[in-house]
Amino acid sequence: MEEGLLILGQEPHIAPGVRGYTMEIDGELYVPLVIADRPGNGDVGRYLDGLPTDHTVKFPNVISDKLRGMLLCRGFIDSEEWAPEWHCMCDVMVRRGQARAGKAAR
Repeated sequence: MEEGLLILGQEPHIAPGVRGYTMEIDGELYVPLVIADRPGNGDVGRYLDGLPTDHTVKFPNVISDKLRGMLLCRGFIDSEEWAPEWHCMCDVMVRRGQARAGKAAR
């Protein structure tokens, strides 16, 4: 398999019962893909609740109405940002990091 090649169905587990990808870019967390092993049992919600609040977290191009609702309930807002790899603006749902006592937000 080529390095960096993504194969549908072979996503790594990023939390119990949740597959997908989370990456840190310039101190911000990007979650471009989230898949529940057993939809509806709460694993994705627990994953979302466990995301760090001191980091800005972004979900690009959310196409699932269910995921969108889950993110809105957790304080994410609609935004957009420049995607240099696509040479265009990209929809993102974002929750800005909040500083903790003695630490700056990222």
